Amino acid sequence: MLRPIPLKDLDKIELVPQAIIKKPVSYFQDTLGIKFVELHDDLDVYDGAALSLNGKLPIALKHYRGHPPDTTTIYLSRELRNNGEISRIVQRIIKELKLAPDAVSWQRSDSPEL
Repeated sequence: MLRPIPLKDLDKIELVPQAIIKKPVSYFQDTLGIKFVELHDDLDVYDGAALSLNGKLPIALKHYRGHPPDTTTIYLSRELRNNGEISRIVQRIIKELKLAPDAVSWQRSDSPEL
């Protein structure tokens, strides 16, 4: 189950993009009640939300200002390195977000060298 967590819980975790979803932030806010806040980092301004999967795995959903408008990116800890495990986690997140598998336009296993 996905549950919201405070964004500050992600401060000490190095997050990397693991999948891009073909849904805007507004979908998650309006349909699922996930609250996003506008933040900034070294890259740009973004809308972000922090969640945990089963109370164990921290997840960030982000949309950076310069990215295509109808997309949201799933970020997971850099410590996750196994592409098979990452793909399973992404599919679980997609299911928890009530999305069809084809909502994913890119995931780490598509470009493992990144």
